[in-house]
Amino acid sequence: MFDFNDATPQISGDLIPAKTYAKVIAAIRPGKGTADMWITKSASEFEYLNMEFTVVSAPMAKRKIFQNAGVGGVTDGHEKAANITRSFIRAMLESARGIDPKDESEKAQKARRIQSWGDLVELEFAVEVGIEKGKDGYDDKNKIQRVLLPGHAMYAKVMAGETILPGDDKPSSTVPHVATNSSPVASAVPAWAR
Repeated sequence: MFDFNDATPQISGDLIPAKTYAKVIAAIRPGKGTADMWITKSASEFEYLNMEFTVVSAPMAKRKIFQNAGVGGVTDGHEKAANITRSFIRAMLESARGIDPKDESEKAQKARRIQSWGDLVELEFAVEVGIEKGKDGYDDKNKIQRVLLPGHAMYAKVMAGETILPGDDKPSSTVPHVATNSSPVASAVPAWAR
């Protein structure tokens, strides 16, 4: 007999509210259709990273955001998507490594380089969560609205492990808040992605 009385109740399928600031950890699901283990290729020859971002602090800890990041293909649209992804990844690296986007020092330039797509796995950075309207019969879903960079009013709090819900985002003029209720995830990256 299997007893599930002590199992955790099912998590609500509600979306993370738009304009929530949170720290996430990145993962890339294994690629399909290419020799590169990280890249997935669609039937239209669009190449993308199948990314998964896990929130690392309460009250949204372990909630996930799934997002594709285009890295190549054969059309002008594919190239446009790849350029958007390049900007997105630059922001991820700057957020994770505390680099000001205007910093062009050798150290900053080095911090914006990676050896492979795998270097993005387990990268922790700060984001503003948004909601993408569903289409073609699909429900609405969460997305990364933007990456928070050093200098943003909420960056330090979020990188310290605090999730800030809408309405709680007023900058404080007092001593910086240190999160006491954060419960970081040891590793949100699945075993196959390590």
